Amino acid sequence: MSLPPIAALHPDRPDELAAGAAALRDGRVADAIAAYDRALERLSADGQPEQRGAALLARGLAYQLLGDTSKATTDVLSALNVWALVRPDWASSAMSDLAEALSSAGNGAADAYWQAALRLAERSGNVGLQAAVAGEWGRHAARAGDAVTAVALLEKSAELGRRAGDDAIVAKALVNLARVELDSGRGGHAMRNIGEALARDQRGELRAATAGLLIDVAAGAFHSGDTAHAELCLEQALSLSGNDRQIRERTLAALAGLARARNDFAAAARYGEELLDSARRGGDLTVAAEALHDLGRIALLAGVLEDAARRLTESVVIARSLSLDSLAASGSRALAEVSIRRGALLRALGYAEQAVILSMGQDDLEACAATLLLVSAEAGRAGLDDVARPASDGAAEIYRLLERDDLVQVLSSGTSLPLEGAEARTTRLEAGLEAARSVVNPAANSERL
Repeated sequence: MSLPPIAALHPDRPDELAAGAAALRDGRVADAIAAYDRALERLSADGQPEQRGAALLARGLAYQLLGDTSKATTDVLSALNVWALVRPDWASSAMSDLAEALSSAGNGAADAYWQAALRLAERSGNVGLQAAVAGEWGRHAARAGDAVTAVALLEKSAELGRRAGDDAIVAKALVNLARVELDSGRGGHAMRNIGEALARDQRGELRAATAGLLIDVAAGAFHSGDTAHAELCLEQALSLSGNDRQIRERTLAALAGLARARNDFAAAARYGEELLDSARRGGDLTVAAEALHDLGRIALLAGVLEDAARRLTESVVIARSLSLDSLAASGSRALAEVSIRRGALLRALGYAEQAVILSMGQDDLEACAATLLLVSAEAGRAGLDDVARPASDGAAEIYRLLERDDLVQVLSSGTSLPLEGAEARTTRLEAGLEAARSVVNPAANSERL
């Protein structure tokens, strides 16, 4: 998730200065120099010292990036001379523009410019500007993976923002700080900062960013076994998602998964239907296929086989049209389970074999082998040798491919299949199925969590 910007109190910039900063940000150094050349041609040598100093300093930086130290030095010295009488807050603002451009381009020199911007802001006595510069520097440090620097700067930004009485800056700093803390495993600290950020976010600008954080907090709580806290966070995230379709859909998918984990199929289906409706209204076929897959799985778990077959079939059709092979394979395995429950074992074998064709990764193939063993065991009990044999052979072939000789041995043990009695054959297949389940849980691999 991207971190919300904490905009410094930048004065208006001429278009050429803005274009130069954008070019630096994109790594287009020659375009940046051309933009600053145009800016300097239009700026008066006697007036507008703020803008002229900013253009000179920025052009000097661009020359430095190109390795032309002579021109770089000339421009930087000229900028300092022009800025001798310029207000520190303006200079700080311009310096933070350059620091942001360098940070976005991944340039290691950015910290020196951030430090200069912060010192100029401190000289100006403008506490709000200090808070904004510290917050922006902290945000970029977080994006660069420097958690220690990010925490120190974002805490400084929040404290300065409180002193300045600027709730917007405080809230943004706290949301960014919460992200760093959450990524560092400090969920408790993150939740406290999220709470204060929500209380200060009077204009609702951070609702989507905060909702995204709460989804991640919920995931951590779920994996630690605290499902009640996970559900609370997700419900709050849903209420904050507003018109942000992506955040809303992530939240609905997580709520459906949580309901499914506690066997509340009615709630899981309700959230799944909301997710499907949102995806269809937004024209997102990928999310629609995933939602249909999950709704089909939920219906299968609830024993509503007709609805399960309908949802899963639609999911597989869409997934195959979009080349989402892993999702199509998972849907095909689920359709095999539906067919087994219906007693249509030949059809179940067809779906299981289709899943193998669509599978690419090891996890998918292991799940396919377990599904084939399930088909084989059921066919063995029903005395359908023409279904049991190819299903068992298909599973064994997958395990050979995956170099799982222990499972191949279990499936190949004993005399040949035609000479065995039905009871012995079923016993061997069930032993193979149990061995497969020790490697992979078919339900867990078929379901999206």
